[in-house]
Amino acid sequence: MNRLVKNAALGVVLSASCAFGQAIPDRPEKLAYPPLTFQVPKAKDAKVLLKNKVPAWLVADPKGVPLVRVTVWWRGGAYMDPAGKEGLASLFGSQLAVGGTQKKDAAAVEDRLEALAATLSSSCGPTSGSLYLQVQEKDLAEGLDLLVQALTQPAFAQDRLDLAKKSARQALERRNDAVTSITQIQFPVLLFGETFFATERTTAASLDAITRDDLLAFHAGLLHPANLAVSVSGRFERKAMVDLLNRTVGAVAAGKAARPSPKVPQPDFARKPGLYVCDKDAPQAMLQWAFPGMRRSDPDWYPAMVMNHVLGGGGFTARLMKKIRSDEGLTYGVRTMLGEGPYWRGDLVGNLQTKNRSVAYALRLALAEMQRLKDEPLTEAELTSVKDGLVEAFPAQWGSRQAVAGRFADEQLAGWPEDWWVDYREKVKAVTAADVQRMAKKLLDTEKMVVLAVGKASEMEPGDPDHAGSLPDAAKLPLSKLPLRDPLTLKPLP
Repeated sequence: MNRLVKNAALGVVLSASCAFGQAIPDRPEKLAYPPLTFQVPKAKDAKVLLKNKVPAWLVADPKGVPLVRVTVWWRGGAYMDPAGKEGLASLFGSQLAVGGTQKKDAAAVEDRLEALAATLSSSCGPTSGSLYLQVQEKDLAEGLDLLVQALTQPAFAQDRLDLAKKSARQALERRNDAVTSITQIQFPVLLFGETFFATERTTAASLDAITRDDLLAFHAGLLHPANLAVSVSGRFERKAMVDLLNRTVGAVAAGKAARPSPKVPQPDFARKPGLYVCDKDAPQAMLQWAFPGMRRSDPDWYPAMVMNHVLGGGGFTARLMKKIRSDEGLTYGVRTMLGEGPYWRGDLVGNLQTKNRSVAYALRLALAEMQRLKDEPLTEAELTSVKDGLVEAFPAQWGSRQAVAGRFADEQLAGWPEDWWVDYREKVKAVTAADVQRMAKKLLDTEKMVVLAVGKASEMEPGDPDHAGSLPDAAKLPLSKLPLRDPLTLKPLP
């Protein structure tokens, strides 16, 4: 019987293979694909206002797996940390979902989530945060009840908070262990100054000062409908979901202490262009640089984005990657990013890791590629390839219902115009080679460049003997030495 089954199965496979093989052309270039038709989802088609005016975006997947994902987002984050208690927003975000509720202690919540095969997690960053639930469709009502308990009645269990503070302190102690973590501390100081919230400010003392009462007060001030947004994706019926949300998140009211979150402040620091070296005895160095950029609302955003993609934002097709990694073998990866600047002008930043002695040479190669972009217009072939790549990759950014709903909520929190992405592809296609060259000249101004090299200074500064040229000569910028900072106090070390 087993043999008969195996033979029958083999016959089916062979028949299917033969039939399929007849449809395969003899050459790859003869493969034909149907045209891709993609319409950018529109926020208004997914948006509803709950009864307390909280906006929600519902993107259903009626034929998908029976899971529902609900995220409650909020405006407010580290920029609201009180002086002396830096790190509060981050702790608040980490504890909201794991610290239990006033109805169930932390262990009971975890046990119930496990029984439901559900996930509840939370986080809070510099300007916003979120509380996320994934639950089976059949358990949605109970899962959403747990989410709303965490959102409106968090307990912030003391033992969980103590453990989180201990873990956070251990992370502080490791700040100087790697060139990457040192860069994360040093570079924002060069761009924004010592006191701006985008600069790392959490210290051992500020962690120690944070209490459970501080988390409760932060929560009480934040829980205002004007600060909230909701995204929902998965398998659900829209009307039933709206009704359920109105009975839960839509019933949240502002308490006595609740206020709309203040506007995100803008930096007022006057950065000083230059080449900065931070000495760290390590075999690999970190090289990072920044130019003043723009906001996504700037009319020149699209040419700037295409220019960045050509330079270092396009992965293995980008010029910096081809030159510094593929041709010279100096790094595993180099990339540039053009910040969108939702609250203030963004920056055009780049980074790579390489051997200490290769830092100067890698920087010279990067600057040479930037100069080439300013001096030589793109060929039509290269420009077409880059624009086609951006246009053809664009639908993947909307590849799941969760991604669509989440993007709508994120755009709302950041204050961008609704449906900003609808004409993205048309505007990318309109970019010309002259536009790209113009933006290279405008943005890649080395006189405004901030460069940070973290590594063994005695090897970085002389440069590579096989490629003559010292680090100070590479960028033609004033050189300054930056001391390491005490990992627990952030004070410069002697």
